[in-house]
Amino acid sequence: MRAIQRMTALGMALALVCSGAWADAEAAAPAASSLVVPSLRETIQAQAETEFSFRSGIHWNMSPEQVQTLENTPMTTRSSGDWSVSVAGAPVEVSRFTADLVFMFYQNQLKMITYEFQSDGSALSYQYLIGALCSVYGDLRDADPAVIKALMDQIYPDRYRTELISQAHAWTAPDGTGIYLYYFTANAFAILYTPPEFGSGNAGGYAVNGL
Repeated sequence: MRAIQRMTALGMALALVCSGAWADAEAAAPAASSLVVPSLRETIQAQAETEFSFRSGIHWNMSPEQVQTLENTPMTTRSSGDWSVSVAGAPVEVSRFTADLVFMFYQNQLKMITYEFQSDGSALSYQYLIGALCSVYGDLRDADPAVIKALMDQIYPDRYRTELISQAHAWTAPDGTGIYLYYFTANAFAILYTPPEFGSGNAGGYAVNGL
């Protein structure tokens, strides 16, 4: 049986050569030297360019100690079960404003970040942040307040009331990081960052530091 299979395969090969189909196939196949295969360095660099980086090079899944090393603002930390929260000891600069900065960790890995702003009573600040976020992350979309509450409930149950979340918008970074901007009370609004597993350029003249 094996001898018959070898003879059949040889006969097919000879038929291809005789008919000229073999040469045609070789001509159609790209030369090995013409194939562009990204190097490991290029692959890593491409991943690094699309990976979400927050403020001073902070990335998802970093430990509280790693985050504190990169974020110069002193932090206070509290824990509850698998979750821990690190809060900046003083407001930080974001775009043209200042905000309270909060890092949230699950099993010692960074999983959420929020900026919380006190409203000055003017809609201009909020509209400015919308424009700044659009300049970094592209077009916005409407966000469901119930989704925002559900995300926060994982760390801080009942921190938000769904009926108080308003003017909620969302963006998605190239790596899948979710960014949400919303009012959570009448006098305070926030930017929430969530990693890709949670689903979710040109600055255009806007101040985008920290965003």
